[in-house]
Amino acid sequence: MIELQGIVQSYGAVQALRGIDLAIAPGEVFGVIGKSGAGKSSLVRTINLLNRPTAGRVLVAGRDLTALAGRELREARRQIGVVFQHFNLLSSRTVRGNVALPLELAGVPSGEIRRRVDDLLALVGLSELADRYPAQISGGQKQRVGIARALANRPKVLLSDEATSALDPETTRSILALLQQIRRDFGLTIVLITHQMQVIKQIADRVAVLDAGQVVEQGAVLDLFTHPRQAITRSLIEDVVPQQLPESVVARVRALMAADDGPAQLLRLAFAGDDLGRPLLSDVIRRFGLDLNILHGQVDEVQGRPFGSLAVLARGAREQLAAATAALRDAGVRVQELPHA
Repeated sequence: MIELQGIVQSYGAVQALRGIDLAIAPGEVFGVIGKSGAGKSSLVRTINLLNRPTAGRVLVAGRDLTALAGRELREARRQIGVVFQHFNLLSSRTVRGNVALPLELAGVPSGEIRRRVDDLLALVGLSELADRYPAQISGGQKQRVGIARALANRPKVLLSDEATSALDPETTRSILALLQQIRRDFGLTIVLITHQMQVIKQIADRVAVLDAGQVVEQGAVLDLFTHPRQAITRSLIEDVVPQQLPESVVARVRALMAADDGPAQLLRLAFAGDDLGRPLLSDVIRRFGLDLNILHGQVDEVQGRPFGSLAVLARGAREQLAAATAALRDAGVRVQELPHA
């Protein structure tokens, strides 16, 4: 549905995007995550050509938007809805008037506007607030107005630019659930720009990690949570899957290692999907004669698929430790030896 080919975005001497290549499939929720200054906002604004890239091509539904201008570009943009971080509602217009605005600008007949706005307000649960003004509704309700407005022209693509970053956690969950419903009901392709991995975890199918204007890692969300390759990715998932052991656990490891009961390794084991239903740890204990002390861990879900992370202290003969580690990796478990000094 969306292809970005060699996208470069420069602002004078500053290069915000440096050769971005992405392919986003029809109907998927694709997350783009990065820290402040990574280039996320520059990237999302190139997709609908609010920022025309310095170099590269933007294709939406097979159409090269970078080859368009004037009326053709304006018409193409109607196929791309945008939900903004700070709502961008007109304070002088009611909820109904804000949702109707893009339809008025597109020249849609008034009767059709009213029918379409009524349907959209029902979809986002705001029918009873149609005649209120933005100052009279909550932040979550304002964002629902923004979503309804973004859907007014029946777009094929929805861009969400930090749409939940100004909302509290409960409201964020409700807005993300609404976006999931919209994707299911309308088959929209959603591009989700965020700096919060918790948001990616709840809704995205795939994700690209942006750092200093480049895509440094991308893939299925579950894969990134269980097999992060880049330091920036590990940093971003820290709030969801802690990458550092608590100091109390580290102190306990030091005490256990000091006992000098033979060779030992401190390991992090990352499981995903069906692996959580298999008795892998009991299997390696039996097969290789190891002692495994579980020190820290958690189990969570991404899009209904479970994943887990355990920190274990493994003791046994060096050859058996190596063989057990190899067996776990062969079974699809990510095994990482952790420092403990």
